[in-house]
Amino acid sequence: MHHKTCFLLGWISLFLLTGCSIRSTTRRATVTQWHKVILKEDPPALFLYWDIHDTDDLWNTTLGDVPALRDYRDTLRMVLGEERLERAIREEATRTLSRDELEGVEDGDRINALLVHTGTLGQIRKINLLEAEILNHQLARYPLFSHPTEFHGFIARHRGLKKVRVYVAASDTEWPPRPHVLLDQLDIDMRVGWTLDYHLHNHYCKADKDYLGILAPSLADAQYYKMLAGEFQVKKALITNGYHTVVIDQSEFAKFESH
Repeated sequence: MHHKTCFLLGWISLFLLTGCSIRSTTRRATVTQWHKVILKEDPPALFLYWDIHDTDDLWNTTLGDVPALRDYRDTLRMVLGEERLERAIREEATRTLSRDELEGVEDGDRINALLVHTGTLGQIRKINLLEAEILNHQLARYPLFSHPTEFHGFIARHRGLKKVRVYVAASDTEWPPRPHVLLDQLDIDMRVGWTLDYHLHNHYCKADKDYLGILAPSLADAQYYKMLAGEFQVKKALITNGYHTVVIDQSEFAKFESH
C-alpha cells in the first residue's frame, strides 16, 4: 500500500509539473505560433502580418529564450568581451548626459541622439517580448552581426477583438523596403476598428561604435514619424537595438530634427 501511494503521489506530481510547463509554454508568444498572412513576396523583400491574442506577456520584459536574438547577444559578448559589452549597453541606455552638450551641435542626427540621452525627449526601457520576437524573426533570416538589416514594423491593436496585428516589411539590405504594401493594408484595417499604436524598427552600428544601435531617430526617421502621425495617427514610435528600446510619443515627433 505504501509503495502504491508513493507511486500515485509521484505520478500526480509529475503530471502537475508537466502541466504547469505546458501552460507556461503555450502562454509565451513566439513567432512560429502566430497566425501569419503573406501580403507580398518579392525575394528577398517580404511583406506580412501576424495576428496575436493581446496578452500581458507581450508587453513585459521577461523574454525567455529568443534564439536568434540570443545568438546575436552571445556573438557581441564573445567579440567585445563581457566588460566592454556591458559598458556599451549602459552608455547607449543612459539619459543622464548634460544638456550643455547640445550647445553648438549642428549635425541633426547627433542632436536627436542628445535629445534622448539628455533625458529631454523619449523614454528608454528594456526591450519587451513583442519587440524581441519581431526582431528575432528578421535576425533568423539575416544574422544582425554578420548581415545587418533594418525592418519596418507596425503594431496595431483591436480592442474589441483583443488582438494585436504586427505588420513587417523587411529585406536583405541595410535599409528596409518601402512599406507601401503594409500601409495599404493598414489603411483598410483601420476602417474596421484597428488602431496604429506603434511603429517599430531596429538600429545597429558598425564595429567602431561597438555594434549597438543608437536609441534615437535619424533625420529620416523623424520625418517619417510625422507622416505616420498625420496620415495614420500613430501613437508612439519605437527604436530597439536588441537590448533596450526608446519609446517616443507622438507629441514629441516635431521636436526632433528631420529632413
